[in-house]
Amino acid sequence: MAVFDQQYSRRRFLQISAAVGAVVSLGGVTAACNVTGGQGGTFNWMTWGDHYIDEQLKAIEASDKIIANISELAGNAEGFAKLKEVKGQLDMISGDALWVPDAYYKDGLIEPFDINDLKVASQLYPFAREFPIWTKPEGYLGYPFGWSPISIYYNPKFVDPAPDSWEVLFDPKYEKRIVVENQPEEIVAYMGKAAGFDDVYNMTDDQLATVKGYLERLKPNVLRFAQQATDSVNSMISEEAYLITGNLGNEDRVKDGGGPEIKGYIPKEGTVGWMDAEMVVKGGANTSLIFPYLEKAEVAENIAANFITHGRPLFNEAAYKVLVDQGEKDRADRYHYNESESILAATTLKGPGTSTEKSIQLFNDVFAA
Repeated sequence: MAVFDQQYSRRRFLQISAAVGAVVSLGGVTAACNVTGGQGGTFNWMTWGDHYIDEQLKAIEASDKIIANISELAGNAEGFAKLKEVKGQLDMISGDALWVPDAYYKDGLIEPFDINDLKVASQLYPFAREFPIWTKPEGYLGYPFGWSPISIYYNPKFVDPAPDSWEVLFDPKYEKRIVVENQPEEIVAYMGKAAGFDDVYNMTDDQLATVKGYLERLKPNVLRFAQQATDSVNSMISEEAYLITGNLGNEDRVKDGGGPEIKGYIPKEGTVGWMDAEMVVKGGANTSLIFPYLEKAEVAENIAANFITHGRPLFNEAAYKVLVDQGEKDRADRYHYNESESILAATTLKGPGTSTEKSIQLFNDVFAA
């Protein structure tokens, strides 16, 4: 059975604290060529593993000679700290919800743009081009990609009775059987929801003290922290984990991977949600490649394939029509593809807050001591 590496954790969570930014590896950087002249180049992109499919990247490289040099992104606090460190060495970075305006834009790290300058943006749901939190006088803050509430997934073969609460994560019978994505500020937010707190990104010191107790109850049950959602899914496929936290769509992802039937639910105490975007980095050397890349990468056929591969719904309305034509309407509807506004309205959107730095330190104190 895998064991959580505490020494690795200490290094990792010191790196992503607000006071320390980790230097991102950006090997293979090349200057952008003049795209309008038919030439391509390489741009540097920090993102989550479910924002692309390798075959699609290869197709764009073959057709347009545009290469995405990707560095892995785990959590928003980590990405924000790294971009502050390397700045223009990156050209595009992905970010969630309120992290986009309240961190990246506020600190002058990204370039707003007219989203309607992108032809492919016409395939988006109209409301996705008009989110108030991403609308500024200078333009739109990012290209909308996907969304989801955070749910708990479990294998009913091992988890009984059927849970409906965050409390299942603390049951001693699931020692070393839980995998959670490696996002410390979010894990603290989950524990805040478990404790009954609403504003989990702006918790008081007394609330954080309560949350510490929940983290200490969670700790013995954690098998490991997953770097990407795919890692969590694979732990359910192998039945190594009995429970995971994750996005919409994991039931089919596990089934498609040859794993067991699993079930998921939104905890009755409430949860957090995210809606993410691709942001253009201010001062990036290769940002002239971003729009040509997005025009190809974000087309409906690619987004439909991404939904089938990675599960959670996306903001491309035309892709829903592709899914219907492919016989996948039931799957899209089960995961609320057309219901982002109502589903997200019932969650607390991810974002930085007054307790973010303390949350990361609290997590580090508990898990990397």
